[in-house]
Amino acid sequence: MSHTRTVQAEFTRQAETFRRSPTLNSAELTSRVGEALGSGVDRVLDIACGPGLLIPTLSERAASVVGMDLTHKNLLLARQSRIRGTIHLVRALAEQPPFAARTFDAVVLRLALHHFLRPGLALVAARSLLRPRGRLVVLDVLGPEDPATREMRDAIERLRDPSHTALLSREALTAHLAEAGFELRKQMLWSQPREFSEWAAIINEPRRMADLELVLRALCRSGSDPAGLALREEGSELWFTYDWGLFVAEAA
Repeated sequence: MSHTRTVQAEFTRQAETFRRSPTLNSAELTSRVGEALGSGVDRVLDIACGPGLLIPTLSERAASVVGMDLTHKNLLLARQSRIRGTIHLVRALAEQPPFAARTFDAVVLRLALHHFLRPGLALVAARSLLRPRGRLVVLDVLGPEDPATREMRDAIERLRDPSHTALLSREALTAHLAEAGFELRKQMLWSQPREFSEWAAIINEPRRMADLELVLRALCRSGSDPAGLALREEGSELWFTYDWGLFVAEAA
């Protein structure tokens, strides 16, 4: 199966559970993006918008919001978003956006880069869509800087969701931004504990997640941490820690 078809299959099944996730709806992953956009934004593009979790926040900052995603089910759900102003939804690949150059004042990539085979190409495409001094906001899970630890983390992520490609470390992400023609203006880094059960529910594939839970609990009880997840058991729940990064850049 091609990567494109894998993405469509995974996110068609996940669309409803993704939309209901408390973590993915949290202020850290929504309001912070809106604050990073600032004011005076006319048109904003949400690349890989998913089921539209970010669209209400974006519509409070921009007169016009365009949501772009590869998965039809996501776009159907995004259409239900409560917004101010106008919204347009488009089905397209992030690397091949169907818009003219310099169309947008701002572009957002939230939880998207780790699903792209060539994240650098997606950033170059985003850069071409921005007007001079246009703003890019990227929010994603960050991979460990150590290559071996990051390789193990990516293996775990792909067991959970085969549409995952690779996490970028902070250093790698900022390098990609520079190579794509962006000037980094701000970065915000933070860590967040997550419950395995909530993280697993998003995937909407119980057998797959039961197998992964067995593996992660065994790693936790062994006392090793090869994926840098800080695994721990509290009562019956398995917990781990994600590192997040929000990056604000301008088209150079």
